[in-house]
Amino acid sequence: MTTLSPLPAALEGFRLMRREPGAVLAWMGLWLAALSLAAWAVALGKPVQIPSHAPARSLADIAHLFGPFGVVFIGLFLLLWAVTTVAAYRAVLRPADRRWFFLRVGADELRVAVMTAAAFGLALVFGSAPAYLLYVLFSPIMRALPDLARDVAGVGALITVCLEVWLGVRLSLIAVEAFSERRFHLSAYWPVTRGRFWYLLACYFLFFLVVFGLSLVIFSVNGFLFETAVAKVAPGDFVRRLIILAMAGALAVLDVSFWVISSTLFCACQAYAFRAIVGRGKAGVAPA
Repeated sequence: MTTLSPLPAALEGFRLMRREPGAVLAWMGLWLAALSLAAWAVALGKPVQIPSHAPARSLADIAHLFGPFGVVFIGLFLLLWAVTTVAAYRAVLRPADRRWFFLRVGADELRVAVMTAAAFGLALVFGSAPAYLLYVLFSPIMRALPDLARDVAGVGALITVCLEVWLGVRLSLIAVEAFSERRFHLSAYWPVTRGRFWYLLACYFLFFLVVFGLSLVIFSVNGFLFETAVAKVAPGDFVRRLIILAMAGALAVLDVSFWVISSTLFCACQAYAFRAIVGRGKAGVAPA
């Protein structure tokens, strides 16, 4: 078993963006066009009042914002997510297949969408099962020792989180493996990550640190734009409206850029880690 370093995997997305800047800009353009279209649909539709005290908007609330086209836009976003995700995988694992900025709509995208949905469902089912079993196991102890109930609940929550992280990491390469092998093979996904948990966890941790740093930059830029360009303009001024409109466009570009860059970094990290694990000569995988 060869020694794997997580740092190259975490930085593969930056190498991809440096090598294929046109492709990343094309992906950003697609997302910006889709979000702009959705924004126009919301603006032209009947406003929906959602209580400010609500903890979160449900999928029904979000779909209602788009009016009769809600299902269409949700489907559009899911399709766009699958297409750009596979494009990032393709750019890392099949770099020679660069036509149309690595974008396709075909069997690869369908496989990745189905397997990702399956992995999400498995994570929900098997991720909630440990929490329920631990609750059943610890309930008699908490009833018998109520003073320790909080400590027992904390230990149970920690164990649950650890189990869910372990399961999520073990299932994290399902989509990229389905793309690379061009097949559905349920029994093949679990062995791919066997013995590689800590390597993959380190890859994702470094990815998180990078994205956290990028998010701080984006939030700082957003705050700077509002504080310097919007807040200092007199209320009701025509110039203020123009500035707010310009800032809205700038913020949309920033948010889309952050989303595409973050997803590209993550998908490239997964693709590089998969390629490093399976090694050279694997079907459909470019040499490392």
